[in-house]
This record gives sequence, C-alpha cells and structure tokens, in this order.
Amino acid sequence: MSTSEKAFGLIKAVLTYQERMDGLEKKLAALSDGRTRLADSHVALRDRVSTIEGYLRGRRDAAAASDLPRIEG
Repeated sequence: MSTSEKAFGLIKAVLTYQERMDGLEKKLAALSDGRTRLADSHVALRDRVSTIEGYLRGRRDAAAASDLPRIEG
C-alpha cells in the first residue's frame, strides 16, 4: 500500500467520522426540541388542570354554602 493510498484512506476516515458527528448533532438538536415542546405541553396541561380543579372547588363550596336541601342517594 502506497503512502498516497494511506493518506486517502485517512482522509476518507476523517470525513466519514465528521459526517457521523454531523448526523449525531442533528439528532441531538431534534431531541432537545422535542424535550422543550414536551415541557411546554406539560406546563399548559398543569394550568388547565388547575383551572378545572378551581372550578370544581368553587362549585363544591357554593353548594355547601347554599341553604338548599341536598338529595341523598
């Protein structure tokens, strides 16, 4: 194997390694974006559940404060 063949082999290996690193970088960026969207979705869901809980507590307290007789079942 000549020196030029070894040099070309080395260059090819470096370029292949660089392509793999570029692909890995893109995958990590996509994973990070997905994680950010998941966190935002979690916050929105927490807010919605808090709103529903507040509504239900308000209805429960209003029903408890009223003088209307309750129907027992």
